[in-house]
Formats: sequence, structure tokens, C-alpha cells
Amino acid sequence: MKMKITKTEIILLAVILLFGFFLRIYALGNAPFWVDESISAMNARMILEPGLSVFDHVSAYVLHYSMAFFMLFGQTELLARFVSVIFGLLTIILAYFIGKEYSKSGGIISALFFSVFYLEVFFSRQARYYQLFQLAFFASLYFLYKSKENPKWLYLAIIAMFITIDTHLEGLVLAPIFILHILYFNRKQWFLSIFPAIPLIRKLIPASNLSTGSIELISNYASKYFAYTRNMAYLLILFVPGLIWAFMKKKRLTLTLILPALVTLIGIFSLQTFAFRYFYFFIFPILLYSALLFSFLYDKYGKLMLIPLLLVILIPSNLFFGQTYVNIIKPVDYNFNDYSAPYTDYKTVPMIVIDELKSNTTLLSYFSSDVYWYIRKPDFVIPFSLTGIGDDQVSMNNSEGEVIDRYSGALILKEVPNRPYNLIADEFSVSKLKPIQQGFFGNLTENCSISYSGLDLKVYFCR
Repeated sequence: MKMKITKTEIILLAVILLFGFFLRIYALGNAPFWVDESISAMNARMILEPGLSVFDHVSAYVLHYSMAFFMLFGQTELLARFVSVIFGLLTIILAYFIGKEYSKSGGIISALFFSVFYLEVFFSRQARYYQLFQLAFFASLYFLYKSKENPKWLYLAIIAMFITIDTHLEGLVLAPIFILHILYFNRKQWFLSIFPAIPLIRKLIPASNLSTGSIELISNYASKYFAYTRNMAYLLILFVPGLIWAFMKKKRLTLTLILPALVTLIGIFSLQTFAFRYFYFFIFPILLYSALLFSFLYDKYGKLMLIPLLLVILIPSNLFFGQTYVNIIKPVDYNFNDYSAPYTDYKTVPMIVIDELKSNTTLLSYFSSDVYWYIRKPDFVIPFSLTGIGDDQVSMNNSEGEVIDRYSGALILKEVPNRPYNLIADEFSVSKLKPIQQGFFGNLTENCSISYSGLDLKVYFCR
């Protein structure tokens, strides 16, 4: 059945998109990069300037080449993040079309929920892959669903699937689902099942090594993730009846969206590290089916449902709550407050200190990507573990047999160098040091002066 879109809907969707764009673009370059953002930003810079460094771990090609395109117009935080704003707006549009499949009002109400929900806004403001992964993951499943009636959608679905897998290995869960769907629902296009089989064969073994395989650990990590959702517990409550009602209306569409998402979510719970951002993609079905519950009620009871709809948008917003809000109505100029996504604020370091760090004096650092972005490439990088697992996650061997830092291409420091040198010690890195590494840090900073000290950073001048 062809989807009918009225002029009123087009106007409402345009207003929602404009407001969503405003929330996402407002003061976009104000906050400093957090750790992973600086990695992506430097990957994009490497695409623009191939001789910039020698590290060779660029992945998520769609994201980084898109970032690089916008950074042609300036290497700023705003332009590095701008592509995620676009992905965020496309996610709103995707929610509209999926919601519209279920209900006449489902499209607009879903788009409204996605435009103002705080995590959708925050992750659309990051120079990182999380928004793209959410968009590509659910777009591929929606296109796959549509392909049963019109096989032309299958080509878009496969493209979106490859973008998902390119963005993050977790997207590999889509491959077997695509193979089964094509062989069962798209038998005339059976040969296309070869395409999802390729990444499945190539990457199945590396993906299997990511999980712990322990039910107890999966349970522990799941409880950590859901502890983050206390402020939006009402959405989890709305999600359940919304999902059940949606299943009764569109069984195949609901199963196509929710089963792969649940499998991926369990896979994330089994990873050996915790980061709330890994859970973010699952916000899509939570928001979608919460919104659809209101659309089903609106279709049944009419305009009377507009009052509770407005209340559920406005009351838990930052109009009334300063810290624990769920919806953003007033624009924000800061990043998502998440201890699992640390940052070092180089923007607050005095210029006289920055100028000294940019000088010819030997520069040592721990985590190097943000140092490279805000100051310059360090001469040496001191090894440490980003996740706390093991004692070194930054070292790699280059083609010349040298041990270098994978994020900057700088040489790895193996012993205390001759003075003078400057040392940047960010709190994120120093907090991960093992006892032997702490001793080495003490040797490096012995009899050095501290030229700058903040909550997240210390800069040592060693003469």
C-alpha cells in the first residue's frame, strides 16, 4: 500500500527538522573534543593531509571521508562534527517513515520524539560514529523490510548494511539476517545473498573474539548500562506496550527491527569494556515504540491525546530539569556528561603554555590525538592502556620496524630522555597507569616545574 503524505505533515515535519537542526547546530564548536572524537578528527585530517602521520588504523570510511569533506572548509570542531548533525536529521526522517508504516500519526509523533530526545541531540553533535551506526543499522532493516514488496529496496538495504558494518563491527549481526531474508522473501534475487555473506566470512572470527562469553559478566554489564537509564525509566515503561501494540499491527516490520537490535544489544553487554555510548543505538527502538504508543492512542482517542503528548515532551525537558532532563528544548552548548567518555579541555590552557608546547622543545605526551589536534604532534608518546586492560594499547610496529604510537605516529618512549622536555599528563591517561608505569611517570616528572594544572590536565616543564 502506497504511503500517503499530506501537506500538513510535510509542514510539520519541516518544522520539526528545523528545530532539530537548531538544537544540534547551536554552539556546535564550543565544547572540546572528548577522547574518541579527537581520534576521528585526526583520521579525517590524515585523509586531507596524507603526510600528516604514519598511523594506518583508519576505519569507518564513510564517516571519516564525510568528515574530511566538511573539514575542507576549515579544520574546526564545528566542521568535524557537522556530518553527525546531518546523520541526526536523517535519523529523524527515518523515524518518520517507519512510524508512518504503523499509523497515520506515527510518523510525525516519532519524528518529534527523535528531534528533542537528549541522547539523539548529543550524539548528533559528536565527531564520532555512533549516530551514523544507529542510522545505517535501522535504515538497512527498514529497507530490507520494504524489499519484500519492491525488490529495488534490496539494493539500498545492502548498501546501508555495508555502511553499518564499515562503521562498526557490531553491524555484522545484520549479515545472516540479510541472507535469510533474501533467500526466503527475495528468492528471485537469491544471488544478492552473496554480498552479505562476504563480510560474514571475512569478519566472523575477529567479531567472535570481542565478547567475554560469560553470562554473569553479560548480566553485570547490562545492569551498568540500564543504570544510565533511570532518568528515562518512563520511556522504558512506554516502550513495552508500544512494542506489543506495534507487533499486533505489523508483525514482520516489528520483528525485522527488534530482533537484530536485541541480538546486537546482548553482544554489546558481552564486550570486555563498558561505555554507555555502545548502548546508544538501542535508543532507536525505545524511542520509536514509545512514540508509537502515543500515535496509536491518538488514532483511537483523537486530539484529547495532544495534552499528555505535550506533557511528556515538555515536563521531563531542560525547561524544568537542569541535570536529569530527557528532552532538550533549550539549546545546549556543552557535550554529554558521561564519565565513560572523558575529555581533556585544552581550550582552557593559557596561550603562553600552548606556545611553549608548540616550541622546538621535545614534547612528551600520553594520549596523543587531542594533543596532535590542539597543539602539535608529540615527539614521543608514553605507552598506557586506554581501557585499563593490559598495560599498552597505543604501541604498534611500523613498516620500518619502529615502535610507534598508533594515534599519532610518534615514537614510543622507552626511557627517560635528555632534558629539556615538556610533558603533557592528562588525567584520563594517568588514571590508567599500572604501578610500574606510575614509577616511570615519577622519574619523568622528578624536579620538573608544573606550568599548568587543571582537574583534567597537568603540564610539566622539565629543564
